[in-house]
Amino acid sequence: VNVEIEQPSQSSEITKSVSVSSQKSGRISKSSAKNENIEFSDDAENTEEEEADSTEVLSPRRSSRISTRVSNSTNISNKSSKVTNNSVRLDEYSEDELEESKAEIQPDTGIPVKKSGSWSFEWVWAILFMFLCPAILITLHTICTGNVCNLSMPRISTNPVDYFDKEAMMMVVGFATVLRICEFLCLGANVEGYRMNGFQTLILSLLAVPVMVTHDIPLNLVFLKYFHLMSSCIILSFLQSLASYILSRWASPDNLSTKGNTGNPIVDLYHGRELNPTFLGCNMKLQTFRFSMICLALLNVTMVTDSVLSNGGKVNPAVVIAATLQVLYAMDAMFFEEYYFYSHDYLNSGYGWSMISSYLTFPFLPTLITRYMIYRSPHVEWYYLALIGCLNLLGYIIYRSSENQRCELAKNPNNPNLTHLETFETIANRKLIVSGWWGMVRHPNYLGELLIQWSWVLPAVSTLGLTDLVPYYLPVVTTLMLVIRCIQINRRNKRKYGSAWDDYCGKVKANIIPLVF
Repeated sequence: VNVEIEQPSQSSEITKSVSVSSQKSGRISKSSAKNENIEFSDDAENTEEEEADSTEVLSPRRSSRISTRVSNSTNISNKSSKVTNNSVRLDEYSEDELEESKAEIQPDTGIPVKKSGSWSFEWVWAILFMFLCPAILITLHTICTGNVCNLSMPRISTNPVDYFDKEAMMMVVGFATVLRICEFLCLGANVEGYRMNGFQTLILSLLAVPVMVTHDIPLNLVFLKYFHLMSSCIILSFLQSLASYILSRWASPDNLSTKGNTGNPIVDLYHGRELNPTFLGCNMKLQTFRFSMICLALLNVTMVTDSVLSNGGKVNPAVVIAATLQVLYAMDAMFFEEYYFYSHDYLNSGYGWSMISSYLTFPFLPTLITRYMIYRSPHVEWYYLALIGCLNLLGYIIYRSSENQRCELAKNPNNPNLTHLETFETIANRKLIVSGWWGMVRHPNYLGELLIQWSWVLPAVSTLGLTDLVPYYLPVVTTLMLVIRCIQINRRNKRKYGSAWDDYCGKVKANIIPLVF
C-alpha cells in the first residue's frame, strides 16, 4: 500500500492519498502534450483551491507507470538539462497525478526549495501510515496461513525477534544485489541514460529456477521463509528509505520533492526528499520497481515448481494458470519498462517510505492467492479456466492498448500513428481524447487493471466461497479505490472545465464499465 499524505498550504486540512499497488509499470500516467493542448479525461489543474483528498489503492505497476524526470544527484550537466526539460512537459500531462505539474522541477537558482509547515499535524498521519500499512500486510499473512484464510482474530506477536530471520534477510538482500549487477551486465536500449534490461533480467531470474532444481537446491525455502521474506522486505524498506533520506542532504536543490522537503524529518522520511536518486549509476526508483515485478514473477514460479516436485510431478491446472497470469503481468511491465519514465511515481513522488514499501511488499499480495491455492489444490473445470483466461486477455488488451496510446502520445504529441485520434475541445482550446478505448469509458486503463486483478483470484473462488475472504483483499480494495478516484476526478474536472465537462460526459458516459459505472 502506497500512502501519500498531503497538507494543503494555508490550511489545516489533511489529505490522504492511498495508492497500492497496481504499478505493473508498476501503471502508467498520461504525460503532457503541451504544444498540442491534448489531454485525457482525468487531467486536472494544479490549483490551491482544489481538494486533495485522493485515495487510491493500486499496483506499483499502475501507480509507477509514467514519468520522465531524471535529475540525478550525480548531475551530469547535459543529461540533467535534457531530462529536466522533458519531465516538465510530461508532468503537465500526468494522468495518475490529479494535480498537474505538482512536482515541477525547480530552476537551479542555488536557493534551497522552500519548506512549509515543517512541524504541522501531518507528521502524525505519517507515523500512522508507516505503522498501519505493514500492520495490514502482516495481519493478512497471519490470518491466511496454509489452507485457512478466514477473517478470524489474528494472533500477532509483539516480539520484534519473531519478524526477523537472518537467512530470509540474506535472500532478499542477495536478490536485490543480483538485480543491481544485472543493471550493468544485461544489454538493453538506452532510455534517459539507463539501460532498459528489466525484461532480460526477469528471464534470467526465471531460468535460475530450473538451474536450482538441477543442482538440488531446495525450493521449499520460499514456502518455509515466506512470512519472513515479507517481513524482511518491510525492514529493508525502512533501511532504504532512511538511507535515501540521509543521502538526500547532498542532493541538488532542483531534485528535491516538495512534499518531502518540509523540514519535518518524519514527514520527509515518509514522502522522500529526493525525486530521483541514483546510486552507483543506478536509478533507485527504476531498480525498486524492477524488484517488485521480478520478485512477483520469481515467487510464483518458485512456489509452483516446488509444489509440482513435491507432488511427484502432478500438476494442478488451476494453480498453474493463476500463477501464470501473475507472471505475465510482471513480464509485460518489464517488457514496456521504458513507459515507467512517464508514471506519476517517477515524475512526482519522492523516494521515501511510502513508495519503497509499496514496491517491495507488493509481490506478497498477489502471491497470497497462489500460496493459498497450492495448499488447497482446487479442482476447476477446464471451461471455467478458459473463461478466466479470456477475461485476463481482455483486460490486458484494454489496459495495454490504452496505455501504449497514452505513453506514445506523451513521447511525441506529433506522432503520425496517433493522428486518427478524435478529440473534444474544452475551454482555452484544451482537448480531451474521445476515440478508441477513451471513447468508450473515461478510464479504460482502470477497467483493464480491474479485469486483470480479478482474474487472479477467480480460479480460487470454488474453495474460497464466502468464508476464506483474505485472498479477495487486493482486487476488492483496488476496485473500491478506483471507484473513489473516478468520483474525485469527475468533481475536479467539473470545476476545471465547467459546462464543457458536462458535454464531454454526455459523449463518454461511463467512468470504468460501460452502462454500469
